[in-house]
Amino acid sequence: MQQSNRNDWNVRFEVTFYGNDPNKGSFREIKEDNIVFNDEFEIENKLPFNNAANVEINFLIWVDTLPIENLTKLPHDYKDRKIKYDKESIEVLEVKKL
Repeated sequence: MQQSNRNDWNVRFEVTFYGNDPNKGSFREIKEDNIVFNDEFEIENKLPFNNAANVEINFLIWVDTLPIENLTKLPHDYKDRKIKYDKESIEVLEVKKL
């Protein structure tokens, strides 16, 4: 078995989509997801990957540069012209060293 030198962490997070449907009114949809995250990701001004708090900060810096569809599955009506979505919020739920 080949040993990896990567510093892998599992980051479990949720994305909250805020929207407005002309028929149903305001709503939110929450998608929970996870990613194996490590120091090989390109992150400007990243902190050392030596504790969960730093990994969380690095993750939040990194996701801020991504289109949301590259992070999690979009709601089924996300591209519907009648439904208006605002900016999403991302919350880290758990960071575990692998």
